Amino acid sequence: MSETPAGPGWYEDPNDASQLRYFDGVVWSSHTTPRRSPTIDESVIGRGSQAQGSGGSLQGGWVHPSAGQQGQSGQPGQWPGAGMPPAGGYGTGGGPAYGGYGTAYAQRRDVLPDGAVLAEWWRRLLARILDSIITTVLALILSIPWLGPMFTALSDFLNASIEAGESGSPLPDQSAYVSEMLAASLPITIISLVVGLLYETTFLVWRGATPGKMMLGTVVRRVGSAGKLTLLDAVKRQLIGLGTAVLGFLPLVGLLGSFISVLDPAWLLWDPKRQALHDKVADTVVVLKQR
Repeated sequence: MSETPAGPGWYEDPNDASQLRYFDGVVWSSHTTPRRSPTIDESVIGRGSQAQGSGGSLQGGWVHPSAGQQGQSGQPGQWPGAGMPPAGGYGTGGGPAYGGYGTAYAQRRDVLPDGAVLAEWWRRLLARILDSIITTVLALILSIPWLGPMFTALSDFLNASIEAGESGSPLPDQSAYVSEMLAASLPITIISLVVGLLYETTFLVWRGATPGKMMLGTVVRRVGSAGKLTLLDAVKRQLIGLGTAVLGFLPLVGLLGSFISVLDPAWLLWDPKRQALHDKVADTVVVLKQR
């Protein structure tokens, strides 16, 4: 690639002048689309049943001065690369604008009908890791008063086990140790859940993306419309995470919670809209940010 664009958008592919390639703001992506406009014989958008007048205009707004040539209203000029080509029409005919790019986008699995590009799985994974690091640090800071008793319980149990092994006496009661550890770790778990809930909800409603997602150039939106999420949408996206955390405290169904927690993010690998299960609950998708 000979030149790095200023921001995300569709640009002329430096390696192939016949197509456009999407630049995500960091690297050139694998998303491409044909650049040329379809000829009047190839296009079926806005085609009337009969030609009208000596100029050869067709019903539907496509006008061409002679057979096989495009009129000025359908001339596909060079796309400047400032964001996503619109899905408008040829002239007034309602067909795909800018040489049929809108139709090409609508037919791609990774592009929504309005032109938004779905975020790749690896981009979402890295964003989740970054957000997890941030929330873990915040939760640990807030949990300092409860970390001491938990580590004390662990240290006492290990010391008692070592002394029992050296003296040949019975090992300490493990059930009592487990109960003590659960009592010490419960406040820490609750703090972690609350921090995660407030973190996700605040940033999704305020900025449309968490800090991790912002660093990876993605935003969260509803499937059918762009814009920031409502408070209800943001909370819905976290119901599965909260539910699996609660299931983890129950002896018989904890394994089910673990399975769902793995299935939730993995679902986007085969879903046509790259939605995780929590996206389906809230009817949201994660897309690349447009400037």
